Amino acid sequence: MTIVTNSLHNRPVTVDEFAEWNTRELARQSVSRRSMLKAAVAGAGGLAVGQFALAHAAFAAGGGTAGSAGVVVSGRHLSFVPAPDGTLRKAMAVTAQLVSKTGSLPKNLRAYVEVGTSPGHYGARYEADIQHLYGQYAIPGGPVSSQFYLKATITGLRDSSLYHYRVRLSDGTVSGDAHFTTAPDTVLRHGYDLRPPKPFTFTAFADVGTNTSPTDPKWAWGQDPASVTANGGTWPAGVFDDNYYAATDPVAGTNGTDPRPAVTQTNLMATQNPVFTLLAGDICYADPDGSGLPADDSAIPGTPVGKNRYNPFVWDVFLNQIEPQAAFTPWMFATGNHDMEPLYGDTSFLGDSPNHGYGGHAKRLDLPGNGPRTCPSVYRFVYGNVAVISVDANDLSYEIQTNTGYSGGAQLRWLEDTLKEWRHGGLSDTVDFVVAFFHHCAYSTTNNHASDGGLRDKLDPLFSKYQVDLVVQGHNHLLERTDPIRYGRRTRPAPDGSTIRPADDGVTYICVGSGGRPRYPFRPAPSDSAPAPAGVTPTGPQLLPEGQRYRGYQAPGGANTTENNTENIVNSYVWSKDGTAINSSGYPSGTKVPEVVDWSQVRYDDYAFIAVDVVPARRGHRTTFTVRTLADALPGTGKPYSEIDRITFERTAGRSNIRKLDTPGH
Repeated sequence: MTIVTNSLHNRPVTVDEFAEWNTRELARQSVSRRSMLKAAVAGAGGLAVGQFALAHAAFAAGGGTAGSAGVVVSGRHLSFVPAPDGTLRKAMAVTAQLVSKTGSLPKNLRAYVEVGTSPGHYGARYEADIQHLYGQYAIPGGPVSSQFYLKATITGLRDSSLYHYRVRLSDGTVSGDAHFTTAPDTVLRHGYDLRPPKPFTFTAFADVGTNTSPTDPKWAWGQDPASVTANGGTWPAGVFDDNYYAATDPVAGTNGTDPRPAVTQTNLMATQNPVFTLLAGDICYADPDGSGLPADDSAIPGTPVGKNRYNPFVWDVFLNQIEPQAAFTPWMFATGNHDMEPLYGDTSFLGDSPNHGYGGHAKRLDLPGNGPRTCPSVYRFVYGNVAVISVDANDLSYEIQTNTGYSGGAQLRWLEDTLKEWRHGGLSDTVDFVVAFFHHCAYSTTNNHASDGGLRDKLDPLFSKYQVDLVVQGHNHLLERTDPIRYGRRTRPAPDGSTIRPADDGVTYICVGSGGRPRYPFRPAPSDSAPAPAGVTPTGPQLLPEGQRYRGYQAPGGANTTENNTENIVNSYVWSKDGTAINSSGYPSGTKVPEVVDWSQVRYDDYAFIAVDVVPARRGHRTTFTVRTLADALPGTGKPYSEIDRITFERTAGRSNIRKLDTPGH
């Protein structure tokens, strides 16, 4: 990994360096200092009471019954259990949080997941592992956290079958009933010739966050509650929640149609009956600054240069928020820049491998772990005739470089091996469609982050060569879909309603960072601050700021009068590694290079998710993969959501083996 030195402060600038520095500093602390911090966690005062109240409300709403120990089960979520090659095992992973009034658990408390085929009839029991996630920073004022999670894997399940489950603790605590349906068999393609899997739907979004803050979080850091009485002991809006929406936002603003889009998106996805959900990074925003720098909460709401804000209890809020869907449907996560959390050191499954800030994820989530050893959020799974791969964009980014290169190339080598297996090897007769999901955008035209050259340079050639069908991205807080792209060039226009043949047309990229975090604008009109590339002179509509384009949209004043929503975009940009330096926030960052764009097909700057309908088929027959974009509470419709775009991918089932691999220019 390339280390960029911060010569001004002689401080660490990569996540690995931060974790090493924190461990070293803690070792220098006196025992009394460390004991004090641990005592603050164990007692946790008003924080424990507040967080217990939040968890208890979710527990009760889910039908739970409390036992004698004052502990509740909250934030249940499911995950697939794929084999090393990505085929799904006949199993399901269950994770949940255990929360008590005291901030600690009774000694010898045990947890179980009971499983059966109908509510109240649980014929099997699996003991869960209770894991303590503890973290502290050496920085005075930095966060300390103590949280508990139970993890169990239910095995011996049948394909395409409905199961009910509940969590039981040894003190008599019992959660409400939840259920899930297992995946169809994906091992033998010849079975599809007789009876292919039934049609199914999955959903995806990114950049979600929460619409509720943790309660009285400053108490967790050992501060006297009296010292925060002046501001009520709560975080200002928009620090550890999404509630800094602009008043003019037509959906979440003062006169908008939905003040809580992060909550609404999850509930709306449930209406699509998905078999799984993808979240392409920036999960809960416990770190709202998003660069993986060390946490120092002594200056909230401001952030000192070279440090981040961080509140681990945002995870409690988020897991409770998604439980109504995630307890019934597997949620599969990729990691974004706001998910780099070096507080926990290397508490994951990596031994002496580099620290990348994902130690907390190993406790809170069930990442499959079948990717490269040093990349816990990189993995693969196959559901029906669809293969899905999670990529860690933090390893590849030119924009935010605190984790860039941490895998030493292992991720890209593993990624190519996986795509080759799906398109040129043993699973090529099983897999028809390939989906990649990750955070930073390889292709986007937003003003805030636009396109990341690191992702584009490394992934576009692989995705083009191995005919990836769909790429789901986040990072930019809006919805944007490209035309099909091969080796960096648009191959054809694909407006709403199009049928795309990826084997001929190329890869489609969708940014769906519209999951609830306050929206980003598209690029303004060309100017000194948003320049066109050298030698390009904008004319006509190109002189206008970038506008929206989606089904039913009407530009203010008419097309090409107030915004450019039809012509080439000349004032977008892509991040380059050239000129990398420590920026004003204290982390290494690349530079913006202006570029002309002709591939941006659909643009919507508020809240939306995608639902993907897959229709498998017998070998040699037409199989389809339809992507619907569903916008939350579109103003003027009076509906909870509206379809604003639809495209259909088409392939021949069982015939996705690429006998002659493509190369650029062919």
